[in-house]
Amino acid sequence: MPSPNVADARPKAPLFGPTGAFAGPESPWILHSTPVLGHITQRWIDSQVNATDRYDSRILGASVADECTVEDERWIVPRRGSAAWLSYRGMSVTDGFSPLYLAARMRQHRPDVIHVHFAPPAAQLTRFASLLDRPLVTSFYGYDATLNRYRESWLWRRPYMRLFRRASAFVVEGPAMADRVAGLGCPEERIRVVRLPADQQSLGSVVPRKTDEFTVVAAGRFVEKKGFDLAILAFARAFAGRTDAKLILVGGGPLEGAYRQQVAELGIEPQVEWAGRLQHHEFMTRVASAHVAVYPSVTASNGDGEGGAPVTLIEGQWLGVPSIVSAHDDLPFVAAPNGSITLETRSPHSWSDALRSLYEQPAKLEAMGVAAREFARSKHGPEANAVGREEIYDEVSA
Repeated sequence: MPSPNVADARPKAPLFGPTGAFAGPESPWILHSTPVLGHITQRWIDSQVNATDRYDSRILGASVADECTVEDERWIVPRRGSAAWLSYRGMSVTDGFSPLYLAARMRQHRPDVIHVHFAPPAAQLTRFASLLDRPLVTSFYGYDATLNRYRESWLWRRPYMRLFRRASAFVVEGPAMADRVAGLGCPEERIRVVRLPADQQSLGSVVPRKTDEFTVVAAGRFVEKKGFDLAILAFARAFAGRTDAKLILVGGGPLEGAYRQQVAELGIEPQVEWAGRLQHHEFMTRVASAHVAVYPSVTASNGDGEGGAPVTLIEGQWLGVPSIVSAHDDLPFVAAPNGSITLETRSPHSWSDALRSLYEQPAKLEAMGVAAREFARSKHGPEANAVGREEIYDEVSA
């Protein structure tokens, strides 16, 4: 199969042709945008593009993630090196002026609403939206509301202020994220809470493979904000030396070496499985194999936080996996009230006690799994997310 970065690899997608012309779908339709399409850690964006019933949709980006193995006819990816590609890629260095080239070529097939995912590219697409004379909706997801450079640097404060003046609505996944975005200067009356969707279609083929071992899973990027060092320490304090308890660490990242050293120093190497970086289906299969998932998220030294909550928490609950979460950002909002335990961050004794308690109460654990599944499927289905977004699209395009 040709590289998905090559436009010809997706002949059905509405692309910018050799003359720069663009043919969009019939109205009403939404133009989504995010710089890199098909990223494994941003599948919730694809779910939003594909789930809307009353609006057709396309998504514009500059490239496709290297790990992406699928193609989508809704993707708009200008040919690498073309004027359209340079126009999009240059948005930051031109302070949002270069995308005006794209806007000029889309004026004959304008979307009804432009929905940009993540605030930094949205801030650089305000002029694009203005030239098309279309409402702009922006979704914040985490780093774009928490990292110090976006909260404190004038280099970003000015584009953010422009974004807050221009965009018609700002979408966040929970009340904690709403407070963070308002704290950046966003008008509170334009902030809307819409829960993120689980990837229902992909999760439908995940088959849990539970064993007799009491299995704890921590899954995600190995970065400071995930707090996996606390997960390792809590597991060791609760179960070190036991042959019937296992910790699965799924993912990878810059802290993997430190985590491996910590596991060795705690003497729990035989009880820890390093699953590595996995594609979504296998990733969630490993999460589903656990008796409990832990999410000890914290605010990192650079200010980075979940902002909202990990999508893995949503999808793990969808599969019936109980959770222990930290009282950080929107994790308590996303965690099922009867299917989870919420604890303070950086409290290893509390976390180890909670793990030990669940180990000793299998009936409670089973009931928590049922509650987690029911909560996720009632609150985080693609249909509910689509309805929430469609209400916003209706409002801003009226």
